[in-house]
Amino acid sequence: MLSGFAIWIAALAAAGLVGPLAAQTAEELPGPFERWLDEDVPYIITSEEREAFVRLTTDAQREDFIESFWMRRDQTPDSTANEYKEEHYRRIAWANDRFSVRIPGWKTDRGRTYITRGPPDEIESHPSGGQYRRPSREGGVLTASHPFEVWRYRGADGDTFLEFEDPAMTGEYRLMRPPSPQ
Repeated sequence: MLSGFAIWIAALAAAGLVGPLAAQTAEELPGPFERWLDEDVPYIITSEEREAFVRLTTDAQREDFIESFWMRRDQTPDSTANEYKEEHYRRIAWANDRFSVRIPGWKTDRGRTYITRGPPDEIESHPSGGQYRRPSREGGVLTASHPFEVWRYRGADGDTFLEFEDPAMTGEYRLMRPPSPQ
């Protein structure tokens, strides 16, 4: 069974609105559409949606696609506001405000995590590094460290801990290991 999105793309193709003259990469799109694809939604757009978007041939089609993109994610379609879209852009602004160093905050590991997962339930921050006793789940050993943060997300299947470290001491914290439920 085709999803609503797949049906929508099939209808565009059948109507000849998606064709071989379409942009094949995001870099070939007009400026605002390239920015939308590469800066506004890179963490939340599916690969199918991305491929369909770059195949569109007119700005009107792209504008319709963007409107439909946000409508598909709106959990309260009967309201005048699209809370999902508003929250997404609020998270980008917050990430840019809090995590920008040499690059925009949304491009950092903490920014990407904040945008996709939302605010953590807890943040254990060690901005100076130094001596630190690892939690018992990590052996409880004493270690020296660079500045780092541990973000905790509580979930029904257990907690997820993400550790971000700043080994170069530049303020740009990197995700040190993949999420691990505990």
